[in-house]
Amino acid sequence: MKKFSLSKNEKIKEKRIFEKLFKSGKTILSENKSLNVVYLLEKSDDFCVKVAVSISKKFGNSVWRNRLKRLIRNAYRLNKLDILEIARTRKMSVYLLFSSISINKKNSPKLTYKEIEIQVISLLQRLKNKIESIIENKNL
Repeated sequence: MKKFSLSKNEKIKEKRIFEKLFKSGKTILSENKSLNVVYLLEKSDDFCVKVAVSISKKFGNSVWRNRLKRLIRNAYRLNKLDILEIARTRKMSVYLLFSSISINKKNSPKLTYKEIEIQVISLLQRLKNKIESIIENKNL
């Protein structure tokens, strides 16, 4: 696995994982409450971190939604090392689903990478803190 890539093995594709995320996943909001991440932690023999990005059709046309998804994936790809390290050292599986809450084409017609990256970094930092507190409490 390359350090800053996002391979097929790192993407959520299985329907059962999406169902688990929606059923028992926990949610974290970004600083300005424009993005959120639903996460699920599982103890496993091997570690893995899998990610997906979901943007509803009500937020904009397909070109705008695909750009937002691309920006979120790219920001995650470049800032995922802390989450990978936690999963590797604790031998756990981490599933992440990023989605938009208030970013839409009407409010943000011109998306910039910097504004998305700030939100994704904030989400990943909050997620890291949350995972570490869960590990301390439950000794995963």
